Amino acid sequence: MAQPKEVQPKWEGLVFVCRKCMKRAGAKELRSTLKEELGRGVRVVSSGCLKLCPKKRVCVVVGGSERMRCFLVDPKEDVDPTVRAISDALERPS
Repeated sequence: MAQPKEVQPKWEGLVFVCRKCMKRAGAKELRSTLKEELGRGVRVVSSGCLKLCPKKRVCVVVGGSERMRCFLVDPKEDVDPTVRAISDALERPS
């Protein structure tokens, strides 16, 4: 059986935003806002349930070069601190 081929993605980081949390928190625009604010080089995708289920917050998981980090985002708060935290987790300038 052949080994899977490893490829280098074009993006520097990956951000998963829980679709179920976004719906429950009324934050359907959060993914697109993060995508716009984080800019090129970061892939922001909606995911299935991440099994953290915060009340009135949205679970966001960030995968960078070394490790995964998880944030519980309040969609009613300003997005700037969230963007800075994700950029820091991805080891990119905000």
